[in-house]
Amino acid sequence: MKFPSLQTFLNSIRSVLYRFPLEMGFALLGTVAATVFIEISDLNLAAESLAMRLILLANLGLVLSLSLSLFLENNSYSVLKKNLFRALVIIIVVALFFLIDPLKRETDYFRFILLALAFHLLVSFAAYFGKGHINAFWQFNKTIFLRFLIGGLYSAALFLGLAAAIGSMNFLFNFKFEWDTFAILWVWIAGIFQTVFFLSGVPANLNELEEYKTYPGGLKIFTQFVLIPLATVYAIILLAYEAKILIEWELPKGLVSNLILGYAVFGILSLLLIYPVRNQEENKWLNTFSRSFYYVLIPLILLLIWAVMARVIDYGITEERYFLIILAAWLSFINAYFLLSKKQNIMIIPFSLCLVTIFSAYGPQGAFSISRRSQINELKQLFEKYASLEGDKISALKHKPAKDDMSRMINIVDYLVNMHGLESFSPILKRDPGLVEDSLFSVNAKKKYDSRTSKWEIKSRQKLWLYTYLNLQPDETNGSKLNLGMNLVEAFNMDLLPLNGADYMLPLSISTDTLSNIINARKLLISRLVNQNKLKVIYGSEEKFIILDTLINQLDVELKKQKLADKQALQVSRQLLSQNLEFDGLSLQILFNRINFNDNKDLLSADAYVLIKLKN
Repeated sequence: MKFPSLQTFLNSIRSVLYRFPLEMGFALLGTVAATVFIEISDLNLAAESLAMRLILLANLGLVLSLSLSLFLENNSYSVLKKNLFRALVIIIVVALFFLIDPLKRETDYFRFILLALAFHLLVSFAAYFGKGHINAFWQFNKTIFLRFLIGGLYSAALFLGLAAAIGSMNFLFNFKFEWDTFAILWVWIAGIFQTVFFLSGVPANLNELEEYKTYPGGLKIFTQFVLIPLATVYAIILLAYEAKILIEWELPKGLVSNLILGYAVFGILSLLLIYPVRNQEENKWLNTFSRSFYYVLIPLILLLIWAVMARVIDYGITEERYFLIILAAWLSFINAYFLLSKKQNIMIIPFSLCLVTIFSAYGPQGAFSISRRSQINELKQLFEKYASLEGDKISALKHKPAKDDMSRMINIVDYLVNMHGLESFSPILKRDPGLVEDSLFSVNAKKKYDSRTSKWEIKSRQKLWLYTYLNLQPDETNGSKLNLGMNLVEAFNMDLLPLNGADYMLPLSISTDTLSNIINARKLLISRLVNQNKLKVIYGSEEKFIILDTLINQLDVELKKQKLADKQALQVSRQLLSQNLEFDGLSLQILFNRINFNDNKDLLSADAYVLIKLKN
């Protein structure tokens, strides 16, 4: 493997900046945002959320702008029209920035994945769709796929080499490069080096690829001896299983859907890889495999539809079942096309899948809208069964449901809160969920939740409110136990704070902001590590940790011993709730006033004072 020289890399940067300026702009934006994300991790959650959104949007913008560049290069447009198209891409990406917020809505993670898949598929055919250059389309995708793999290999080698050099400096010269140095190194290699290397290898003369007849021998071997045998094994197993359930007349198992999709993926990928050589004299059997694959797929598609619809009829539509239905419809279309069409245009595969993916991401026909409506209807039907549906609104259960119905109600409530938020209940509740949600954000009259951990607790509080409002009773017997984090521990005389032996005092709230101050020209930072019972304390160049697991375990034992009434706080000595650290030039004592943790012993929030004594 010949590694590209520095001069070659610099020349590549110049050519890529000239040919793909917008793409490199998005690459730089994403790389800088990822660097900031690493540096502020656990310190500033609002900025961390913003950085994460910029990373996601930079990825989408890079791929979408690359699709546009390829389309423009292979079509004749004026400079003005080209710039208008580029402006449209920027507008789309800016709009997506306001639409996608994964830390606020879990469904946006899935939307990002769908859009990323759609835009990557768009790259594969943007330059050729409608032109009939099928061989050029195949050669182009082969080239960029191999370029991506080689770039990944180069990037990994470069990272490992530089990381070893940095590690050696730590060992030999007592430098203190931490994990974030290595993370940032990888971000810049993957974000800039890999992007430049990949884009510099994108073919320039797109239409001339139609005359290329090269076919990698290794690719043929991989397809013939790996992919096709795997697809054949899948087919035999699935057809045998289909015969079994028809004979026994039983419902297919849910896992069979994944196996059918696996067979379809292996088979379609095999057909795409052998496309240029399928009609060669020595490869006649490949044509036979191509035709037989689509015939074998017919009964398997029917089995897939049967497996999915059996669960939809019983339990309604969720995102997972929606995607299975959509994929079954798409496979049916692809199967019919290749069995009936004489053109056999393989470009229809990524084009149709791209449309289906975009179709699923947003809108009333999208996966998330349909799933939400379906589960709300399921919930309404269950409440109607127990005379607790008034018009379109559900109310508190008047009769205790059967165990299975209670479990389904709770599972639907949990699903809607987790995936779509409390606002998804607006159409079916008499009370306004928005007003309820605002009130649930308050821990007390003075504080608001704004950390990721507290968002988890807010979801628990939303569920608890719904359980109480609708008279649902979750417990271990119906499979739904809610750990709400209502274990509260306070210090004796918590309002009376001992200040002897300290030069400074600072308040600390672990559920909200990071503590940050300058003491003796050095920065003091205290923050809670996300989803861990651990505090990170940095003073100057020193970094230390406070582990709270042992303390929480002790407090949990005391709580269980005393069997306190609901909402009553366990009171313990200030000494038990104190933690001490020593730094160069500074002694630090954290005196906890209040600690709140859930039944899983996860720290939810805490209030404390930090006493600081300077050393001579």
